[in-house]
Amino acid sequence: MIQKHIKSVIATTLLTAATLFASAQCKNIAKKQCFPQLAPYIQNGQFNSAKFAPGENAEIQMVFYAGQNYRLMVCAESILGDVSFKIIDMEKNELYSSKKSGSKMWDFNVASTQAFIVQVDVPANDTPNEIIPDGCVSIIVGFKKQ
Repeated sequence: MIQKHIKSVIATTLLTAATLFASAQCKNIAKKQCFPQLAPYIQNGQFNSAKFAPGENAEIQMVFYAGQNYRLMVCAESILGDVSFKIIDMEKNELYSSKKSGSKMWDFNVASTQAFIVQVDVPANDTPNEIIPDGCVSIIVGFKKQ
């Protein structure tokens, strides 16, 4: 019984450590590859990063404040292919699509404080027998001093 509990604690500890390592790894990649593309905007602390496998997608809600000029960008490791994203408002109206614009960043401002949903889509693996590893995807927000 005690052995079973110890194994459970060890497994939980290893899983937590692996998650923290993956998060730190993604943050380091974003700092080196993505943050320089944010210029002349200043990174505002809104930073979300995670490991994705081919075919996965995610949504995250973010708040943007009135009177600010923003740059939102999605940066992904090249191993994942052409990662795309959309920005929609709370009524599900599409405000921006990286597929339609051809750009991985969107510069905008809001007249009033509001929340948007960022939808990230990692393309599926088209070669079924090829194993493609997970890769980091980061959502980064910056603002421009006025």
